[in-house]
Amino acid sequence: MSGLFSQATSFLAASSHRRTQHLQRKAPTGRTHRATDRSSIEGFALIDVLVGLALVGVVSALMVTFLGHARTMIRIQNATQMQMEVDSAARFLETALGNAEALPLMQSTPDDVIYFSGGPDRLQFNGIMAIGFGSSALRQIVIQPTGNSLTVIQMPRRGGAAGADDKTGNVTVPLIAGVTGMRFEYLDGSKGSWSADWKLNRRLPAAIRFKISVARDGATYASDGFARLNLASLQGGRDN
Repeated sequence: MSGLFSQATSFLAASSHRRTQHLQRKAPTGRTHRATDRSSIEGFALIDVLVGLALVGVVSALMVTFLGHARTMIRIQNATQMQMEVDSAARFLETALGNAEALPLMQSTPDDVIYFSGGPDRLQFNGIMAIGFGSSALRQIVIQPTGNSLTVIQMPRRGGAAGADDKTGNVTVPLIAGVTGMRFEYLDGSKGSWSADWKLNRRLPAAIRFKISVARDGATYASDGFARLNLASLQGGRDN
Protein backbone atom coordinates (compact mmCIF):
# COMPACT_ATOMS: atom_id res chain seq x y z
CA MET A 1 0.00 0.00 0.00
CA SER A 2 2.78 2.35 0.91
CA GLY A 3 4.42 1.50 -2.41
CA LEU A 4 1.37 2.58 -4.37
CA PHE A 5 1.23 5.87 -2.45
CA SER A 6 4.89 6.52 -3.20
CA GLN A 7 4.35 5.89 -6.94
CA ALA A 8 1.33 8.24 -7.03
CA THR A 9 3.27 10.97 -5.28
CA SER A 10 6.16 10.59 -7.72
CA PHE A 11 3.74 10.75 -10.72
CA LEU A 12 2.07 13.96 -9.46
CA ALA A 13 5.44 15.57 -8.80
CA ALA A 14 6.66 14.68 -12.31
CA SER A 15 3.45 16.03 -13.90
CA SER A 16 3.73 19.28 -11.99
CA HIS A 17 7.35 19.68 -13.06
CA ARG A 18 6.47 19.09 -16.72
CA ARG A 19 3.58 21.63 -16.55
CA THR A 20 5.88 24.25 -15.02
CA GLN A 21 8.48 23.72 -17.77
CA HIS A 22 5.74 24.00 -20.45
CA LEU A 23 4.48 27.31 -19.04
CA GLN A 24 8.03 28.62 -18.83
CA ARG A 25 8.59 27.72 -22.49
CA LYS A 26 5.32 29.49 -23.56
CA ALA A 27 6.02 32.71 -21.66
CA PRO A 28 8.62 34.11 -24.14
CA THR A 29 6.19 33.45 -27.00
CA GLY A 30 3.60 35.77 -25.39
CA ARG A 31 6.13 38.58 -24.94
CA THR A 32 7.25 38.24 -28.56
CA HIS A 33 3.63 38.50 -29.75
CA ARG A 34 3.04 41.66 -27.71
CA ALA A 35 6.26 43.21 -29.07
CA THR A 36 5.15 42.41 -32.63
CA ASP A 37 1.78 44.09 -32.02
CA ARG A 38 3.53 47.17 -30.64
CA SER A 39 5.79 47.38 -33.71
CA SER A 40 2.78 47.09 -36.02
CA ILE A 41 0.99 49.91 -34.19
CA GLU A 42 4.08 52.14 -34.30
CA GLY A 43 4.55 51.42 -38.02
CA PHE A 44 0.91 52.21 -38.77
CA ALA A 45 1.15 55.55 -36.92
CA LEU A 46 4.31 56.50 -38.87
CA ILE A 47 2.56 55.80 -42.19
CA ASP A 48 -0.36 58.01 -41.12
CA VAL A 49 2.02 60.86 -40.30
CA LEU A 50 3.83 60.54 -43.62
CA VAL A 51 0.57 60.48 -45.59
CA GLY A 52 -0.70 63.51 -43.65
CA LEU A 53 2.50 65.44 -44.33
CA ALA A 54 2.28 64.58 -48.02
CA LEU A 55 -1.31 65.84 -48.17
CA VAL A 56 -0.33 69.05 -46.38
CA GLY A 57 2.48 69.56 -48.88
CA VAL A 58 0.14 69.06 -51.84
CA VAL A 59 -2.46 71.44 -50.42
CA SER A 60 0.22 74.04 -49.65
CA ALA A 61 1.58 73.81 -53.20
CA LEU A 62 -1.92 74.23 -54.63
CA MET A 63 -2.54 77.26 -52.41
CA VAL A 64 0.75 78.88 -53.46
CA THR A 65 -0.11 78.30 -57.12
CA PHE A 66 -3.61 79.70 -56.65
CA LEU A 67 -2.33 82.79 -54.83
CA GLY A 68 0.26 83.35 -57.56
CA HIS A 69 -2.43 83.21 -60.25
CA ALA A 70 -4.69 85.48 -58.17
CA ARG A 71 -1.93 88.09 -57.80
CA THR A 72 -1.25 87.93 -61.53
CA MET A 73 -4.93 88.42 -62.35
CA ILE A 74 -5.13 91.38 -59.95
CA ARG A 75 -2.09 93.00 -61.57
CA ILE A 76 -3.59 92.49 -65.03
CA GLN A 77 -6.92 93.91 -63.89
CA ASN A 78 -5.26 96.96 -62.31
CA ALA A 79 -3.13 97.56 -65.41
CA THR A 80 -6.19 97.29 -67.65
CA GLN A 81 -8.16 99.71 -65.50
CA MET A 82 -5.28 102.19 -65.46
CA GLN A 83 -4.88 102.02 -69.23
CA MET A 84 -8.61 102.59 -69.63
CA GLU A 85 -8.35 105.65 -67.39
CA VAL A 86 -5.54 107.12 -69.50
CA ASP A 87 -7.44 106.34 -72.71
CA SER A 88 -10.56 108.00 -71.31
CA ALA A 89 -8.59 111.17 -70.55
CA ALA A 90 -7.27 111.17 -74.12
CA ARG A 91 -10.77 110.72 -75.56
CA PHE A 92 -12.03 113.62 -73.44
CA LEU A 93 -9.29 115.88 -74.80
CA GLU A 94 -10.05 114.82 -78.37
CA THR A 95 -13.71 115.75 -77.98
CA ALA A 96 -13.07 119.04 -76.20
CA LEU A 97 -10.38 120.18 -78.65
CA GLY A 98 -12.39 119.12 -81.68
CA ASN A 99 -15.19 121.47 -80.60
CA ALA A 100 -12.96 124.53 -80.04
CA GLU A 101 -14.72 127.77 -80.98
CA ALA A 102 -13.23 130.44 -83.27
CA LEU A 103 -13.67 133.18 -80.67
CA PRO A 104 -11.12 135.56 -79.14
CA LEU A 105 -9.53 134.57 -75.85
CA MET A 106 -10.02 137.03 -73.00
CA GLN A 107 -6.37 138.10 -73.10
CA SER A 108 -6.69 139.19 -76.75
CA THR A 109 -6.23 142.83 -77.73
CA PRO A 110 -7.52 144.67 -80.82
CA ASP A 111 -4.13 144.25 -82.44
CA ASP A 112 -3.58 140.67 -81.27
CA VAL A 113 -6.75 138.60 -81.53
CA ILE A 114 -5.99 135.05 -80.39
CA TYR A 115 -8.46 132.24 -80.90
CA PHE A 116 -6.20 129.48 -79.66
CA SER A 117 -3.03 129.55 -77.56
CA GLY A 118 -0.97 126.39 -77.31
CA GLY A 119 2.39 125.30 -75.94
CA PRO A 120 4.20 121.95 -75.68
CA ASP A 121 2.33 120.90 -72.51
CA ARG A 122 -0.57 123.38 -72.12
CA LEU A 123 -3.20 125.16 -74.18
CA GLN A 124 -6.18 127.53 -74.06
CA PHE A 125 -9.27 127.76 -76.20
CA ASN A 126 -12.97 128.60 -76.08
CA GLY A 127 -15.53 125.84 -76.06
CA ILE A 128 -18.89 124.67 -74.85
CA MET A 129 -18.52 122.77 -71.59
CA ALA A 130 -20.95 121.06 -69.25
CA ILE A 131 -21.54 123.15 -66.13
CA GLY A 132 -24.16 121.01 -64.45
CA PHE A 133 -26.69 118.29 -65.01
CA GLY A 134 -28.18 118.79 -68.45
CA SER A 135 -26.73 122.28 -68.93
CA SER A 136 -23.68 123.73 -70.69
CA ALA A 137 -22.13 127.12 -71.36
CA LEU A 138 -19.36 128.83 -73.30
CA ARG A 139 -16.14 128.80 -71.31
CA GLN A 140 -12.51 129.65 -71.83
CA ILE A 141 -10.72 126.39 -71.14
CA VAL A 142 -7.17 125.91 -69.93
CA ILE A 143 -5.58 122.46 -69.96
CA GLN A 144 -2.25 122.29 -68.15
CA PRO A 145 -0.14 120.18 -65.76
CA THR A 146 -0.57 121.04 -62.08
CA GLY A 147 1.79 119.16 -59.82
CA ASN A 148 1.57 115.56 -60.97
CA SER A 149 -1.93 115.95 -62.41
CA LEU A 150 -3.36 117.19 -65.66
CA THR A 151 -6.07 119.73 -64.85
CA VAL A 152 -8.89 121.37 -66.76
CA ILE A 153 -9.75 124.94 -65.76
CA GLN A 154 -13.06 126.41 -66.91
CA MET A 155 -13.24 130.21 -66.82
CA PRO A 156 -16.42 132.21 -67.37
CA ARG A 157 -15.87 134.59 -70.28
CA ARG A 158 -15.46 138.20 -69.25
CA GLY A 159 -14.59 141.16 -71.44
CA GLY A 160 -11.04 142.47 -71.73
CA ALA A 161 -7.67 141.23 -70.55
CA ALA A 162 -8.66 141.93 -66.95
CA GLY A 163 -11.24 139.18 -67.22
CA ALA A 164 -8.50 136.61 -67.72
CA ASP A 165 -6.94 137.61 -64.39
CA ASP A 166 -10.23 137.41 -62.50
CA LYS A 167 -10.39 133.92 -61.03
CA THR A 168 -13.87 134.34 -59.57
CA GLY A 169 -16.06 131.53 -60.76
CA ASN A 170 -13.19 129.48 -62.18
CA VAL A 171 -13.66 125.74 -61.87
CA THR A 172 -10.57 123.52 -61.68
CA VAL A 173 -11.02 119.81 -62.26
CA PRO A 174 -8.18 117.23 -62.14
CA LEU A 175 -8.45 115.19 -65.32
CA ILE A 176 -5.96 112.47 -64.39
CA ALA A 177 -3.29 112.04 -61.68
CA GLY A 178 0.23 110.66 -61.88
CA VAL A 179 1.04 112.45 -65.15
CA THR A 180 4.74 112.25 -66.02
CA GLY A 181 4.51 113.65 -69.54
CA MET A 182 2.16 115.73 -71.68
CA ARG A 183 3.04 116.74 -75.23
CA PHE A 184 0.92 118.70 -77.69
CA GLU A 185 1.65 119.41 -81.36
CA TYR A 186 -0.35 121.67 -83.66
CA LEU A 187 -0.96 121.36 -87.39
CA ASP A 188 -0.84 124.51 -89.51
CA GLY A 189 -3.33 123.75 -92.25
CA SER A 190 -1.89 126.37 -94.60
CA LYS A 191 1.63 124.95 -94.42
CA GLY A 192 0.91 121.32 -93.65
CA SER A 193 3.51 121.29 -90.88
CA TRP A 194 3.43 120.46 -87.17
CA SER A 195 4.84 122.67 -84.42
CA ALA A 196 5.06 122.59 -80.61
CA ASP A 197 3.54 126.08 -80.22
CA TRP A 198 0.50 127.89 -81.56
CA LYS A 199 -0.41 131.54 -81.23
CA LEU A 200 -1.50 132.86 -84.60
CA ASN A 201 -3.89 135.75 -85.08
CA ARG A 202 -7.50 134.76 -85.72
CA ARG A 203 -6.66 131.17 -86.54
CA LEU A 204 -7.29 127.76 -85.11
CA PRO A 205 -4.91 124.88 -85.72
CA ALA A 206 -6.26 122.41 -88.27
CA ALA A 207 -5.55 119.50 -85.92
CA ILE A 208 -3.83 118.69 -82.65
CA ARG A 209 -2.01 115.52 -81.74
CA PHE A 210 -0.85 114.70 -78.25
CA LYS A 211 0.47 112.03 -75.93
CA ILE A 212 -0.26 111.51 -72.23
CA SER A 213 2.13 109.48 -70.05
CA VAL A 214 1.10 108.38 -66.57
CA ALA A 215 3.05 106.46 -63.90
CA ARG A 216 1.17 104.35 -61.38
CA ASP A 217 2.45 101.62 -59.03
CA GLY A 218 5.82 101.45 -60.76
CA ALA A 219 4.34 101.04 -64.25
CA THR A 220 4.01 103.60 -67.05
CA TYR A 221 0.91 103.96 -69.20
CA ALA A 222 0.56 106.12 -72.30
CA SER A 223 -2.17 107.09 -74.72
CA ASP A 224 -2.00 108.99 -78.00
CA GLY A 225 -4.73 111.31 -79.18
CA PHE A 226 -5.64 113.18 -82.34
CA ALA A 227 -8.25 115.93 -82.64
CA ARG A 228 -9.34 117.58 -85.87
CA LEU A 229 -10.84 120.98 -85.10
CA ASN A 230 -14.25 121.23 -86.70
CA LEU A 231 -14.20 125.02 -87.20
CA ALA A 232 -10.63 125.34 -88.46
CA SER A 233 -11.54 124.97 -92.15
CA LEU A 234 -14.45 127.41 -91.83
CA GLN A 235 -12.22 129.97 -90.17
CA GLY A 236 -9.68 129.64 -92.96
CA GLY A 237 -12.41 130.30 -95.53
CA ARG A 238 -13.51 133.46 -93.73
CA ASP A 239 -9.93 134.71 -93.56
CA ASN A 240 -9.63 134.36 -97.30
